[in-house]
Amino acid sequence: EMRALIDEIEGDAHAKNIPISFYFEGMAPIMADIKQTMYASAPYYMGATIGLVVLFLTIISFRSAFIGVRLMATVAFSLAWVFGLVVILLQDIRISHSEGDGVHFIVPIVCVPVLVGLTLDYDLFLLVRIFEYRMKGYSTKDATVVAMYNTSGIITTAGLIMIIAFSSLMFSDLLILKTTGILITVTCFVDTFIVRAWLVPAILMIGAEANWWPGRVPKITKQVHILRSRLH
Repeated sequence: EMRALIDEIEGDAHAKNIPISFYFEGMAPIMADIKQTMYASAPYYMGATIGLVVLFLTIISFRSAFIGVRLMATVAFSLAWVFGLVVILLQDIRISHSEGDGVHFIVPIVCVPVLVGLTLDYDLFLLVRIFEYRMKGYSTKDATVVAMYNTSGIITTAGLIMIIAFSSLMFSDLLILKTTGILITVTCFVDTFIVRAWLVPAILMIGAEANWWPGRVPKITKQVHILRSRLH
């Protein structure tokens, strides 16, 4: 608001041929300029780069147009939930002696590429196994069941390791490090126990064979038999 007022005063003065300019000094104006400059371009470049790279690589690797879109949708879901939860924790509940200022502006710019990498890593680890079983002749639903059975323990263990490792940052006295630790820890938890365990398999099972369009996959020649024990 102050900058807009200064620009208006300068504009009126220049219209009257009065050479006048106002400048701000101190760390606060410098940080405000950095924030304005970063958020004017960085989110768009990051979004475009991540989107194009993910879509390009998934089309090449899986020969599917749907998989890339689904990947971006689940990543966006994870980030939206995580940033919402972190804002509630820091701004409303004020955990870890937070002052209620929310997330520091530098944290999303630094953390989003890391968070996208983490979420894509777990997702692709599961997706590659599903694709592998689908190419062996299992249906997409059966391939998802088998892949979940074989990878759930590994993904859960990897998620727990990341949670334990990054949770140490939450005990830092620096607000930026503390916020970063909370953000990455919550992301690992949501992505490991909610998104990869429930959301991704559900979407793939609903999409069934349409997941691999327009690529070609083998005909379904194998079937998974689930044994159910009866209690007597």
